[in-house]
Amino acid sequence: MNLLNHIVEPQRLLLAWQPPDIQAHPRTRRVVGEVVANASGELTFRYLQGTEDYEAAIDAGFKGFPAFRGEAEEFSDSVLNAFIRRLPPRNREDFDDFLALHRLPSPFTHSDMALLAYTGAKLPSDGFSLVPDFIKECIPCDFLMEIAGVRHVFRGDISRILEIGDPVSFLPDEHNIVDRDAIFVVCRGQNIGYVNRVMRENFNFWLKHYDVVASIERLNGKPDRPLVYIRVGVS
Repeated sequence: MNLLNHIVEPQRLLLAWQPPDIQAHPRTRRVVGEVVANASGELTFRYLQGTEDYEAAIDAGFKGFPAFRGEAEEFSDSVLNAFIRRLPPRNREDFDDFLALHRLPSPFTHSDMALLAYTGAKLPSDGFSLVPDFIKECIPCDFLMEIAGVRHVFRGDISRILEIGDPVSFLPDEHNIVDRDAIFVVCRGQNIGYVNRVMRENFNFWLKHYDVVASIERLNGKPDRPLVYIRVGVS
């Protein structure tokens, strides 16, 4: 298995939320909060109230992250525990398998914040995920990323078209009137989805200033709900 070689510590984590898969609201991933570390490594969580994404999430039914509800805008107690418990315990027998799924080495010697960043801390039940905000100039950098919007962009069974190791490229979606900085993921001459909107700012910077190489790393899900993960290297 080809593990990630250049793991970078994130400067912060962005908490993203998607509404349930119902027709009343589009399933746009919205950034609703951030996790930052102070000089001693302690984590603070704050809601990004007043931002366009936060207000749109509220309109779509967002009620707050379960561990951080109440009137406070900022939380500093047990922030790491609130998110790390979304991952398998490090002492569980299959923890190495969990690391391998995300192409991470064992033992994982980087920080818990990096572990959250590189795994996403996703649960199938609540629509939350953590997205790394890397320092743009911190390269080389490798990471695994789920392609967004596959089932809306690509029609048909994508597993019959793609293979593990297929190279992918990135192309601005110049006709997107909603997200003018949207970036297509292209494989075998076809648009198969988008770069995660939470990472687009970093991606646009990297594409302008560095070499970005990517390939299909993992195919999961079902024909009507495919999950496609790409391995991205910035150098």
